[in-house]
Amino acid sequence: MNLNTLPSRTVAQRMEYFRSRLPSMRLDAYWVVDPADVRYLSGFTGEESTLLVTRDWSGLITDSRFEEQAGAEALVDEIVLRQKGMAATVGLLSRRMGLRRIAFTSRHLAYADWQALSSELVQARLVPCGEGLPERMRARKSREEAKAIALAVRLAERAFLRFVQQVQPGRTERWLAGRLEWEMVVAGAERAAFDTICAVGERASLPHAVCTERQVGPDGVVLVDWGARVGGYHSDLTRIVGTGTMPRRVRELAQVVLEAQEAALEKLAPGVSCGEVDRAARTVVARAGYGPNFGHSVGHGVGLTVHEAPRLAAGEVDVLLPGMVVTVEPGIYVPGEGGVRIEDVVVVTDGGCEVLSSLEREPGCRMDGPRGAGDGSGSCSGTG
Repeated sequence: MNLNTLPSRTVAQRMEYFRSRLPSMRLDAYWVVDPADVRYLSGFTGEESTLLVTRDWSGLITDSRFEEQAGAEALVDEIVLRQKGMAATVGLLSRRMGLRRIAFTSRHLAYADWQALSSELVQARLVPCGEGLPERMRARKSREEAKAIALAVRLAERAFLRFVQQVQPGRTERWLAGRLEWEMVVAGAERAAFDTICAVGERASLPHAVCTERQVGPDGVVLVDWGARVGGYHSDLTRIVGTGTMPRRVRELAQVVLEAQEAALEKLAPGVSCGEVDRAARTVVARAGYGPNFGHSVGHGVGLTVHEAPRLAAGEVDVLLPGMVVTVEPGIYVPGEGGVRIEDVVVVTDGGCEVLSSLEREPGCRMDGPRGAGDGSGSCSGTG
């Protein structure tokens, strides 16, 4: 598999299915704005470009900077080089084709662009979609996509095993994060999936801590949240490492987190609602007395973006389906003391789920190597 582009047949099938849905939604066209959605439907990996898709035509709207790249990558009927603003160009095309009902994903379109397009299309109706059709399609991964994510997991783990040897007293959070991101590129990743988190000591109580010059001390503890990007697809993992003896308090919190993760993994299967998975983990944490210290959702989809559908959160009624790839990442955060989060990447299968990540989960354990060499041999039972 070419990791830079998925098979053209796969992209063409996506576009065909996308077009087929427009009549049932009573739409003439869909303006696709989000870069991940544009890539998913067209294969184009460039920037500052959008798609206009009608029932029988698709056009990538870009500018001269991406003309050559679009010609090589984009599987669309026409590449339109804009001379005006994006909204003005979409409006011009829509008027020429007589489009009357044009949808867009509301959270992806800036208000200024909506205003600009509205002024261009006084005879047409713009239809906002709160949950966009492209993102709903992306939630269920193909075999090729799942392989790309699994490889992103393996490279992130390979880099981590080299990185832990550098977690020593005196290293700063920024130095550690930079080293891990460098190790991922050396391992073969395009780049880090997101800004790596290395939170030392009590700063681990910040779920999304920003790295500082804080140094690791003797018997220091570091929460590491990292991921690799491969072929546009991402991984997302979290572990707790230390420079000496792991503090008893950290081990106590970790035991609760691991039990919560296990409860979520046991629940995770086709036909189960996302809210049920979240509740399974949250119940364990609450029973241990740390309910108020677990504020975020238990997980999220991962793919062309780090955070995407589905969302494993309280009250979510969306049902899990085979092919969905999600993180499972319960955590406990105690201000002034620190925090523990354990995060793994999981794919929903026909009969349950498969853990793609394979690093030891227990904090303080020596990272000798992945249990299954990142080959998808993990399961939804056991914690190490």
